[in-house]
Amino acid sequence: MKKLLSVTLLFISYFIFSQLIRGKIISDSVSVNQVLVINIKSQEKTYSDFQGQFFIDADLGDEIRFLKDGYERKIITVKNQNDLLIHINKLAIEIEEVEVRKKLSGDLRQDSKLFNENKKKVTLNNDLKVYFKAPSSEELLKPKHGEFVQPVGGGISFGKNDDKWTLTDLIEWIRENFKDDYFISMGLSFSEINSFLYYSLQKFKTAHILKYGYCSDDDIGDLKLHFEEAFKKFKNK
Repeated sequence: MKKLLSVTLLFISYFIFSQLIRGKIISDSVSVNQVLVINIKSQEKTYSDFQGQFFIDADLGDEIRFLKDGYERKIITVKNQNDLLIHINKLAIEIEEVEVRKKLSGDLRQDSKLFNENKKKVTLNNDLKVYFKAPSSEELLKPKHGEFVQPVGGGISFGKNDDKWTLTDLIEWIRENFKDDYFISMGLSFSEINSFLYYSLQKFKTAHILKYGYCSDDDIGDLKLHFEEAFKKFKNK
């Protein structure tokens, strides 16, 4: 009888504290789809649909995070069983002002002189583009002394004949597809991004990605969740 009572109480408590959370994600009153929704405690994840709606299991007090490229991260704590309306904000993109001193003539060489853009900035941007497109040697990408531990094991392979990607290829793909704004919004500086990626990927199972040279939607979701957790340790090391 006592055992039956315990099982009954456990069953009741499950339905009291565990629940399926339903919500909708919007930005400027417009539904936002393909937002990654993560329960940090259980690590369960899902995506919002084309109407911005999502469903996810969560207990009272669980932390839910919302991630999407080009948008600020959103974090909420589950307090009740009410439907959620989540507002996320687009990341601000600074556009440099251009002053036009006179009407355009249609001559590209002449008209280009009308735009008063800082030449040093143009040179720097061009240098950065060349830098990221150029293949990087493993020696160049090794960490400096005291910066972080060289990644070994954990599914990371170097130069296997049957692998389509190396770790360097994966990092370049992440930089190109996640965009630097994603990592900067986490709290990293531009110069820390590569170091953070090498550090965090030590604990991520990359073997399947490197073998086929491909990241699926599930891989991307897992990477984002992993980066969220690795960031805390990276800043505290």
